Amino acid sequence: GEYDERVDSNVERAVEPVGPRNYIFDAGQSRRIRAELFKVIDSSDVVVEVLDARDPLGTRAPHAEEFLRREAKHKHLVFVLNKCDLVPSRVTAAWLKLLSREAPTVAFHASITNPFGKGALINLLRQFAKLHADKKQISVGFIGYPNVGKSSIINTLKKKKVCKVAPIPGETKVWQYITLMKSIYLIDCPGTVQPSGNSEEDAVLKGVVRIEQLRHAADFVEEVLRRVKPEYVRRTYDVQAWDSPTDFLEQYGRRIGKLLKGGEPDINAAAKLVLHDWQRGRLPYFTLPPDFAHRADAAAEEGAAAASALPTPKQPGVRGIVTAHKFLPEDEGEEEEGGDEGDEAEGEEESGEESE
Repeated sequence: GEYDERVDSNVERAVEPVGPRNYIFDAGQSRRIRAELFKVIDSSDVVVEVLDARDPLGTRAPHAEEFLRREAKHKHLVFVLNKCDLVPSRVTAAWLKLLSREAPTVAFHASITNPFGKGALINLLRQFAKLHADKKQISVGFIGYPNVGKSSIINTLKKKKVCKVAPIPGETKVWQYITLMKSIYLIDCPGTVQPSGNSEEDAVLKGVVRIEQLRHAADFVEEVLRRVKPEYVRRTYDVQAWDSPTDFLEQYGRRIGKLLKGGEPDINAAAKLVLHDWQRGRLPYFTLPPDFAHRADAAAEEGAAAASALPTPKQPGVRGIVTAHKFLPEDEGEEEEGGDEGDEAEGEEESGEESE
C-alpha cells in the first residue's frame, strides 16, 4: 500500500501537555465539544451567541465569529447579552450600543416567570424567518461559553411553547428541535465555546471550571477581591478590613465557622464559597466598554447597525430590567446615559409570543 505519514508511528508529533493538575482547566476544550459547536453552527440559519453582561468581551468566541465571517456569510449572527439583571442598566445600555455595531444585539434576563428581552428576541427571529421566505422554517442555534445561560434562554423562549419535537430522522438523541412557532425551530443543544488562551484564573472566574474540583481555591480569591469593589465585599461577607486575601479568608472562615481540627480557619473551604458566590452572580461586578470614559458625545452618533439592512431588535428601555443588586451611586451613574433603546411600551415586549 501507499505510505501514509499520518499513521507512521515513528514520526515525532507535538504532544499537547495536559498535566494531572491542569486537566480540569481544559473543560470545554475537547475535540468532541469543538465538533458539537461547529455542528450547531452548520445546522443553524441564525446563530445566537450568548454573552455574559458582566464581561461581554471576555465571553465572546472569536474563532466561531471568524468562522461565520469567513465560511458562512449567509448565516446571521445575533448577540444576546444575558444576565443583564446583574449589572447597572447604564452599563447594559453602553454594551448594547457597542455590540450593535457588529450584529443585532438583545439585552436579556432569562427567567421563566419574569423575563426581559424575550419579546424582542422572538420578534428579531421572526424578521429573520421573513428574510428566508423561501424556506418553510429556519433553525436557530445557540453558542457560548459554559455557564453564560444558553439553556436558560432556550427555556425562557420555550415557556408554554414546547411543541412537538420536529421529526427529523438521523439526528442523535441528544439533539432536539423545538418548534418555537411555525417558521422557527430552536436547536436545543447549545454549542459550548472552548475557551482557548485563557489563564487558569480566567477559566475559574469565567465559570468554565467546577469550583468543587479546585485543589487550591484560595489562589483565585485574590483576583476576585481585586475585581469587586471593597464596599460590595464588606456588604456581602461582613468582613470590614483585611491586609491580604489570606487574611480576608481567615476572617471569613472564622465568621462562618469553617474551621479545621485545631480551630484554624479552613481557608480552602472559605475560598470555595467565595468563588461560588462569584460564579453565581452574588457579588456585584461588571466591565465597562473600552470607550466608555469618553462617551459623552457618543449619544449623537448612532450605531451603524441602524443604517444597515440587518433587522434591528426593538426593545423597551433597559431600565425596565429589575437588577438583582443594589449598586453604589457611582456605579448606577447618571440616569440620562442613553438607556432607552427604542421606547416601546412594555406591552410590546410580551406581544411577540402570543400571535402565530
